[in-house]
Amino acid sequence: MLAAVLVISLLSSACSMLFMRRPPRGDGPVARGDCTRSLAAPVIDGVVGLGHLGQAAGIWGESRDAFDTEEAYDRHRIGSAIIAGAFAVSAIHGFGWSGECRHRTTLSEQAVRDHLRVLAARQLGNQPKRPW
Repeated sequence: MLAAVLVISLLSSACSMLFMRRPPRGDGPVARGDCTRSLAAPVIDGVVGLGHLGQAAGIWGESRDAFDTEEAYDRHRIGSAIIAGAFAVSAIHGFGWSGECRHRTTLSEQAVRDHLRVLAARQLGNQPKRPW
């Protein structure tokens, strides 16, 4: 029974790691839509993870006498830590990916604006001043 609960919990967690589009590897700009900018998935992971962390704290603070056997006590402690940890890892990755995506999308948008300024200046016959 505990194994089934752990599997279902782990599969229902990790919204960020399952549903977010990670930015492509590298440091260059990315186009809008190439990765997930939204913070919805990591926020959900964080909120649900805090609930599981509270549950884990309750289990870890429980007396061994509250469980039928020593093995049940250990299984519940380990299971609660794994579930809370899965949500935390997913939220951390999701926040990082979303921040990187927003940053790199901004770089892409700035590069497009700069390119359009240069094209407009050439069309008008004005050569843009070169920084060098």
